[in-house]
Amino acid sequence: MICVGGDIHGRITEFYAGVRAFEEALGRQFSTVLHVGDFGVWPDPEKVDRATRKHDGPGEFAEWLQAGRSVPRLTVFIQGNHEDFDWLAGLEGEVLPGLSLLSNGSTCTIEGGTGKVVVGGLGGCWSPRDFERPSSSLRGRERAHYTRDEVQALLRGPRPDLLLLHDAPDGVRFGSGGGRSYVSEAG
Repeated sequence: MICVGGDIHGRITEFYAGVRAFEEALGRQFSTVLHVGDFGVWPDPEKVDRATRKHDGPGEFAEWLQAGRSVPRLTVFIQGNHEDFDWLAGLEGEVLPGLSLLSNGSTCTIEGGTGKVVVGGLGGCWSPRDFERPSSSLRGRERAHYTRDEVQALLRGPRPDLLLLHDAPDGVRFGSGGGRSYVSEAG
């Protein structure tokens, strides 16, 4: 069973407490947690962006990283638009024990009790200024934007069963209110 969440902005302990509470309510344990960005990857709390500083700060990622702490459930995340993009650049795979980055335009396969699920990722957000640029040319905050070459890489790879996005599709409007949680029996 797969759990999907997002936008925890470094509140890792609170997030996994919520995952465990969800499991308890369902009477089942999740095999994998998928995270749709803004996990709060700030290895150096002094480098947080203005929005993160203004709100809840960098969260616990630096502490978990320094301690080499494992996340309690296998977790795959895509970048959001508030992460340390320079640190994440060039990383693929495990960031903390049990926590893996799925970089833009990539897929991974999750194997569970009922089979395999191919997960694709396209993190960050759209920018008219950066979309047509090669992703390899982006630096710093520009890396918060996905690019055409990343979208094309996703289209050339294995067809995803699930697509993780941080940015809402065009035309989606958000009103006031809370988020929703979804559970998939796949995998």
